[in-house]
Amino acid sequence: MIVEKQTLKIDQVINDSTIVLSWNKYTGASFKQYTLTRQGTYLKGDKFGQYYDTVFTSSNANETSFTENKMPLATDIFYFLMVETGTDVPGSYPPQVIYTRPNSLLHCIPTDVIFSKTLNRLYIFEQKKINIIDYFTGRPVLSKEFPAGIGYCDLATYNGSNELYVPGNDGWVNILNATTLEQIDHIYVAGYTIGSVLSRNGKLYVSSSDQSLGAFSNNMKIYDRATKALVSRVGSYYPSRLMAFDNTNLEMIEMNLNMYPSYPTYYLFAPDGTLVFSKGGSSLGNYNMSTSILRSFPYGDRFITSNFGTVISKSFAFERYLKQDGHYADFAFNNNGTVIYAADAQSKKIDVINYPANTNTGSYPAKLYPFKLFRDDNMLILVSKTSQDNYSDSYILVEYIKL
Repeated sequence: MIVEKQTLKIDQVINDSTIVLSWNKYTGASFKQYTLTRQGTYLKGDKFGQYYDTVFTSSNANETSFTENKMPLATDIFYFLMVETGTDVPGSYPPQVIYTRPNSLLHCIPTDVIFSKTLNRLYIFEQKKINIIDYFTGRPVLSKEFPAGIGYCDLATYNGSNELYVPGNDGWVNILNATTLEQIDHIYVAGYTIGSVLSRNGKLYVSSSDQSLGAFSNNMKIYDRATKALVSRVGSYYPSRLMAFDNTNLEMIEMNLNMYPSYPTYYLFAPDGTLVFSKGGSSLGNYNMSTSILRSFPYGDRFITSNFGTVISKSFAFERYLKQDGHYADFAFNNNGTVIYAADAQSKKIDVINYPANTNTGSYPAKLYPFKLFRDDNMLILVSKTSQDNYSDSYILVEYIKL
């Protein structure tokens, strides 16, 4: 008797996490059992890895379908069908099928994250791409790719609409609808690199590499959002990252992205976007600082930077390192800044530090390597990744830690 070759296929996709698999009936002698195995890379318990799970077995040769409704949160899921008989041929390969689950796990090299409680969204940025992650599920819902690299972005409300401001390395600042990522408008800033953009008081503060007024001169441009007119030019670095102090719309610092050591410059602006006062922080050049790790304290009286947790006052006085041998990736605070939540990217944990006493009162474990950290009332939102370094593709996980 000729035995038909076994096949495996996806008969039906009921929804993104439920599929029906089927195969042809085994017609040979000595049938013992069907075994359907699932293989994928996903989080199981507290461990992220590649797993092989048996999802279905049957000793009935007529049972030739299986509905998968307990699918893990993985991107590419492989299913293998094994037919156990008394006359198995060694070296034969079981049939397999691959299901690519949509909107499951983000896989990328992240560069930054913005959290919006108002929109219940996390915006995860790559070199040329924006991904929107749903706050409640931690799953991707939308993405947009750009032809050129993008700098540090900002999110704000203008005329009742939520807008995302995206600086591009083609000289343009793109203004997007923060919900749909559709382009609303754009402003040509000039220069081959735009490091960052901030929206404050209806003005856009843009760090560009435009050297039309001379090198290292007036490279921060301030535009009116309504008219797109250039209001003023200040600054001395290009390209740079801008960080606004919390509790104020008029004060910010600027740090050069390509200079080492990188030290800040403080700016105070008038509501119309013109400069009131600036102060250089070259005296801080001997302290560990980082443009990728940069947070204002809640009252806007100091900021924290670097994997050491370097705390600097607004007047540019060095206060302390949280940890001399720190491996911190990001920081969040309680309401008044007396507690610092420090995400340790090496030990997969979040330290709880009383400030200014600088005493560690405990920690919360993380499943993956921390990347960015936010606090939402009594919850910490941790964006973590499978790779410890910042140069490798990673699976991205949103972890929720109850305080």
